Amino acid sequence: MNLNLHPFLLSALDCAYWDLFGKLENKSFTELNNLPSDHLVESSITISVGEIDHQIEKIEKSSWNKFKVKCKGLNKNNVEKLLKLNRHIALDSNASFTDEDCIWLQENDEVQKFSYLEQPRPIDDYGILEKQSFANWMADEDCQNLDSLDKLIPYYKSINIKLMKCGGLTPALEMIRKARALNYKIMIGCMTESTVGISAACNLTGMADYADLDGANLISNDYAVGSFVKNGKIILSSESGLGIMIK
Repeated sequence: MNLNLHPFLLSALDCAYWDLFGKLENKSFTELNNLPSDHLVESSITISVGEIDHQIEKIEKSSWNKFKVKCKGLNKNNVEKLLKLNRHIALDSNASFTDEDCIWLQENDEVQKFSYLEQPRPIDDYGILEKQSFANWMADEDCQNLDSLDKLIPYYKSINIKLMKCGGLTPALEMIRKARALNYKIMIGCMTESTVGISAACNLTGMADYADLDGANLISNDYAVGSFVKNGKIILSSESGLGIMIK
């Protein structure tokens, strides 16, 4: 049945269903779906757009181990400075790289040191990207749902799955299974969200290669408790359902 609802609303309904079902069955989401939960990938924390020395200072002072550095356009000197840090760093240009920028990145073997390079070009303008290059291109806005996966194969090594984008845990599980069959690397990502959304997404990190679930860490008015991320380590709630409770 197609409810023809915005993915954000579909995600809210789908996650609420799983939370209720788990509470009725007295089982967690991972138990209900027989998902791995022992070896969860570590989450990155976002370093917002800014002057490169300030970004580096934030990285060096942080207690986290993995970082997603936002940038607006490509500055080759900044790239070289980040590569010299010898840290787990990813780049997210928010679709601000030019075709020329992408060519330079994917032909530069040093770029392999970046964990991934996320959404380099505007939506549906990814023809310049080469999957078999040095760059681990990751699709974010270009990968909206299950139907996106086949067409992105020649261009992207990795995809970012967000519950708010694909419509919840149920479609996310479908995407993970198909993406694995197509040999994609998988990240479980987030918007700026409270613990309600982050806790739901945390349940999928045993099936992922990367996680970017710092959303609740970046807000001061979180109104829920559940699974959480501490210095990058994902701590799953022991409660049933999605483990979420309102404060």
